[in-house]
Amino acid sequence: MSEPVMAPAPGSAPFIEGTFGASDAAVTACRDLLASQTEGGVTVVGSEFSQANSAVYMRVGANGAPWRCLVGDDGSNPSVEFQGSEGTL
Repeated sequence: MSEPVMAPAPGSAPFIEGTFGASDAAVTACRDLLASQTEGGVTVVGSEFSQANSAVYMRVGANGAPWRCLVGDDGSNPSVEFQGSEGTL
């Protein structure tokens, strides 16, 4: 039985799945950056193009932790941000 997929945290930026608009360069830069910082496998689940910064949405690991990456559409300056809830400490 697979684990449930982690939902994005309430109040976080919109999390896009199933729509792909960013360039291959943007997607590759984001996927590579996130894979270098996490364990468990990275799956790209959506993206959107913007002239300012494209956004790439990814899930990591068995629980599908949600991550968003802002990146130039040419793949420059990728920046990743965890979109899930860290829970109560």
